[in-house]
Amino acid sequence: MRQHAVRTGPIRGVVYSIVAGLAAAVAASLAAAEPAGKYPVVVEVTRTYDGRPFSYRIESASQRPGYTMYRLTYPSPVVTAIEQNNTVPAEYYVPPTVRPGGPKLPAVISMHILDGNMELVRMTCTVLATRGIPSLLFKLPYYGERGPPEGPKALAKDPGLIVSSLTQGMEDMRRTIDLLASRPEIDPGKIGINGISLGAIVAATAAGREPRLGRVLLALSGGDLLTMIHHARETEELSKMLKALPADRRARFEETIRSVDPLQHAGALRDRASRGRVVMINAANDELIPRACTMKLATALGIEDRIEWLDGLGHYTAMAALPQMLERMADFFAEDLPPGTRIRPPPPAVRTPTQIVLAILGQATDFLLSEPARGKCHFADLALTLTPDGDKKSYEGRLLVVRGWEGRFKLQAKAPVVGDVALGQGKFPWMVSARKTIFQGTTGAPSPPKDPLTLADPKYLLRVRAVAGAIGGAALAPDILDPLAAIAEGQPVQGRRTIRVTLKGRGEGTLTFQLQEDGKTPRLLTFAFPGARGTLTFRTWQLHTPTQEAIFDPPGGLAVKHVEAAELTRIFSALFNFAMESAE
Repeated sequence: MRQHAVRTGPIRGVVYSIVAGLAAAVAASLAAAEPAGKYPVVVEVTRTYDGRPFSYRIESASQRPGYTMYRLTYPSPVVTAIEQNNTVPAEYYVPPTVRPGGPKLPAVISMHILDGNMELVRMTCTVLATRGIPSLLFKLPYYGERGPPEGPKALAKDPGLIVSSLTQGMEDMRRTIDLLASRPEIDPGKIGINGISLGAIVAATAAGREPRLGRVLLALSGGDLLTMIHHARETEELSKMLKALPADRRARFEETIRSVDPLQHAGALRDRASRGRVVMINAANDELIPRACTMKLATALGIEDRIEWLDGLGHYTAMAALPQMLERMADFFAEDLPPGTRIRPPPPAVRTPTQIVLAILGQATDFLLSEPARGKCHFADLALTLTPDGDKKSYEGRLLVVRGWEGRFKLQAKAPVVGDVALGQGKFPWMVSARKTIFQGTTGAPSPPKDPLTLADPKYLLRVRAVAGAIGGAALAPDILDPLAAIAEGQPVQGRRTIRVTLKGRGEGTLTFQLQEDGKTPRLLTFAFPGARGTLTFRTWQLHTPTQEAIFDPPGGLAVKHVEAAELTRIFSALFNFAMESAE
């Protein structure tokens, strides 16, 4: 089967779109087309899928770099016993190219993920809007302000609530299409939808049921919902509840699940897929959505040979390829933009070779010392090839490190002598033995987890901080590097900028950084020192990137042995001490 691999290094422009928006001046947006005066503004929608007119409210407007975000509310077409669930809250992201009398633009509905974290989908909407494409986020039933105090977790405990939420979510989707189609700046024939994980599954079903959704991008998706429910750790509680139901009630519940399964609606979407208007991006090693489920949906759509695989990544580590997915998404939906309305991010600012090297060193320091905010992580996936002088054999290794908030981390390594190593800490510390048994520190586990290096040698911790301080000082006074190294521009490689560092004195050797398309992120480091030479490939290098807590969980499918949490903490600190002592 032909596979399309999506590269895992950042792509020029995407990071700028996410972090800083566009450098264009703030332009007139939808506000210019709305009635003057204070919000809220009430707008009537008369043409609807069910023949029932409704009104939506524009509650407020926020001007952001490169777009305007409007907060909307509108009534759900389904009335439930939970009053707050009957109002749909939405965020509408509008590019600066929208103006009275201007060309009509395509629009995209962006769906959120299972745990209700909206940061990822807000990022999606931001990228679309800053590329010239209006995008709308709405919250599914029982999420956010629509739900009970425990939020969407209540769904796993109540089969009736799940059934009603599935039905209501589809009807809310159709009303959202009505809203967008009524907007004067939107071309009603060019409304699309995208989603990641749960959002992609909902999007696939909605697109099959709604021919008005002309373009569909599905990231980390699949079909056969019942298989996924009984497979994934995240739906374990739901799986247990479902298995405990009486046979007749379970059968009815399963029938409802099948009615909203993407596989049941793929036939209606197959024509759009054949015309290249459906894209599937999936993780090659997805531990949440089995590959068989992905293939079932792709086959039903007739695009099984066109899946765009994220090689070497799983469901949660696919966040490493987020810039690529966003870039692909923006390009895909931008195909419907009228001429002259597409916005492109500005080129990155050119920095001196010394500034580039200091910035990379600063990123490494940030990775080690700065704790990400809740819901974010530092993510590094590195591959090393080392050839000792006089040795015809090269040695290869792999290191994946994820650092999160409040002591959360994950480390996976593969080295010639050490072998495979996997350890981490999420809700509890854990470690995988050579015999593929997970030692899980759930006995006496603290809440929240302790700093994994609580027992590390203070002198080594101080040494790391001292190095970080030295790098920070060098960034303020780059000239102090002159006696230590010569830093100069190298020959470009395949259009990518390179920086050559020649060390002086006792630490003689050379390093050559090859940069990503953004001109600042490392892609490849080649080095040569007395005794050895090699390459370090930055498969992924991201700081402060959105993540989910499940990324810090141990791998599934292995035997588990419960041990004292404190014992694992001691092991973590001992490993750190050993690594620092070896580095000396």
